[in-house]
Amino acid sequence: MKVDIQKKVKIIQKSMESIRRSDTTLHTITFPRLAQELQIPMEELTSFFLNVEDIFLNEQKRVNRKIEKFLNEGIQNAKTASQAKELLESATLKLVDLLPEHSDLVFSASFYLPKCIEERARAKKYYKQTFRRIIKKGWPGKVDSVLDRQTDLVLLSVYGFYEYCARVSKKEGKAIHKDFTNMINLHLQDRLFF
Repeated sequence: MKVDIQKKVKIIQKSMESIRRSDTTLHTITFPRLAQELQIPMEELTSFFLNVEDIFLNEQKRVNRKIEKFLNEGIQNAKTASQAKELLESATLKLVDLLPEHSDLVFSASFYLPKCIEERARAKKYYKQTFRRIIKKGWPGKVDSVLDRQTDLVLLSVYGFYEYCARVSKKEGKAIHKDFTNMINLHLQDRLFF
């Protein structure tokens, strides 16, 4: 089993390297060409992935699963408002740590590959519900309309943070993280929000 995981990871890494240095755009890369560049039989490649879209979907889901697990466990363990606040801050730092070097490619694919678009929509719905629960617990006393607007703004901000971190080094992502979480915290301290 470990050998299969290692092969899968190698295929993903080599595929991303190939796509990055390729003189063509992502949607023009074919599996036969990828198998040839990776110097592996087509059958081996298709034993892990059906097409290039599946490679991107795998990477998108991998990061989402890890963040969702982190958030689910964090919500269950957050008994106080300060623990909920800490969860939101640590989740965005966890995101920076989880993003692979090729996260810019994966992020870009999430806007136009059909399966990746579906996964992005599913994840956004999950994050919206989860952020709402965290905000409600961490910054109590908000009326529903304020909670909804602040949740939408946090979701939008987190996706902007994700896009930025997907395009820069981990060091740069971590450097801006504190400013990002301070901005979110200041925003959420406002009980009325308009």
